[in-house]
Amino acid sequence: MADAPRPPAPPDPVRGVFLADLAHDLSTPLTAIHGALELLLAGAYGAVDGEQRALVLEVLASAREMRAIVQDVADLGAIDGGRLVFAAARVDVGAILGDLRTTIGDAAAKRGVTFTLDAPPPGTAIESDDRRLRQILACVLGYAIKAARRGSQVAARVSQPERLLRMEVHATGITTSGDPQALFADRRDLTPGVPKPYRGPGLGLPLVGRVVHAWGGRIHAEMSDGALLMVVELPCARMSGA
Repeated sequence: MADAPRPPAPPDPVRGVFLADLAHDLSTPLTAIHGALELLLAGAYGAVDGEQRALVLEVLASAREMRAIVQDVADLGAIDGGRLVFAAARVDVGAILGDLRTTIGDAAAKRGVTFTLDAPPPGTAIESDDRRLRQILACVLGYAIKAARRGSQVAARVSQPERLLRMEVHATGITTSGDPQALFADRRDLTPGVPKPYRGPGLGLPLVGRVVHAWGGRIHAEMSDGALLMVVELPCARMSGA
C-alpha cells in the first residue's frame, strides 16, 4: 500500500524575503552574461569560429541552466511569502505535450531509455498556466528518465477527467529506493547525513510538489520492486470548441 503524501512544508515569510532578494541579486548579472554571450554568437564583436562558437554555446547553455535555477529560487521565495501567482489563460496542452515528447524523448534516447507519451493532440485547449504546466510536467518526466536505468522504459499518459489534467508516469528499472514521498520533501525535513535521492533538475520535485499544492492540485509517487508510479493532477478547465 502506498504511503500517504506528506503535507508540504509550511510557509516561511522570512525565508521568502531572503530568497526573493537572492534571486533578484543573482538574476541581474546572469542577464548581463546571457546577453553578452548572445551578442558574441551574433558576431557583434567579430567573427566567431567553430571552436569558439562551440565554447560560447556551452557557456550559454550553462547560463540558461543557472537562470532556470534562479527562477526556481524566486518561485520558492514566492511560495514562502504567499505570493505565488497563477496566470490562467487559453493553453494548447497538446502542443505543450508535443514539445515535451521531443525534448524528453531526446534525453531518454541519450540515456538508453525507451520513452512513450500518450497525450491529447495539438489543438486541445484548456484554461491553465502555461509556464507552471510546463514546469511541473517537464520536471516529473525528467525525473523519471534520470532515475531509470539504461534499457528500461518510461511510459506516460495524460488524460482530462472533469476539470482536471492528470498525468500518470510508469517507469521500470528505477535506481532509487526508500520512501517515495521523500522525493517531494523540503530539504529542511530530510535527515542530516542521509544521502539525498536525485529529485530532478534545479530545485526539482520538492519545489514542484509545493507548486502543485499551492495550485490546488495533487502529486504523489509509489515505488515497488524497482518500478515507479508518479501521478500528477492539476486543476484546469476544458475550453469550448477544444
